[in-house]
Amino acid sequence: MRIALVDDEQEELDRLSGIIARQLALAGYFKNQIDCFPNGETFLTNLTYGRFDLIILDIFMDNLSGIDVARRIRQTDKEVRLVFCTSSNSFASESYEVCANYYLRKPYSEKNISDMFQRLNMEEYELRRSVFLPDGQNIILRNILYTEYTNHIVTIYNKKGENIRTRITQTEFERLLMEYPYFCITSKGVIVNFYEVVEQNENVFLLSNGCTVPISRRKKKEVLEIYTNFRFERLRNEVTE
Repeated sequence: MRIALVDDEQEELDRLSGIIARQLALAGYFKNQIDCFPNGETFLTNLTYGRFDLIILDIFMDNLSGIDVARRIRQTDKEVRLVFCTSSNSFASESYEVCANYYLRKPYSEKNISDMFQRLNMEEYELRRSVFLPDGQNIILRNILYTEYTNHIVTIYNKKGENIRTRITQTEFERLLMEYPYFCITSKGVIVNFYEVVEQNENVFLLSNGCTVPISRRKKKEVLEIYTNFRFERLRNEVTE
């Protein structure tokens, strides 16, 4: 999970990031990125579409308030989860204007951060996460079975809807997918979604639609280690639920 925290008080940033890291670990999320920003201006300078799953904004900051920052975010991103944090309720009405998903009161506690994640339903958000291809097509990541690169064209085999073909280099395409731990390069030009793997047999993965995806002999040890870790983390998540 990729989270941005924006607050002009360093002590608050340190405390909140620590609590969030602990609560995510308890919930079974172990590969997380928590970026802290000291003010709204710095955050907006570093913001790109789709970079974060959750943005937590302090409302009372110098220059740009949390509400001001949220308005800028919503100009380009209607989907990212937005949470406001403050010790006052005086900006509650403005938080509705920018479709805030939660309102977090200071001082923070382990319980109210845990409650926040339950209310945000990040698992459902993860199922809808998508990326834009250079040609403008939008793909939902969890709908991908596997992808195949041939002659400057990537074919995205989709479990819901038609397969997608797009002109893009494999290197560019890998940048879009490989930051997500459930994708893995199994052989040259082939990326598989581990959520769709139902069985591993010798040098292939059997997918949920009955297709098989090859595992390179050269990469086999590395790929199977990544797959084993994925299955272990997924099982641990299911147990904690």
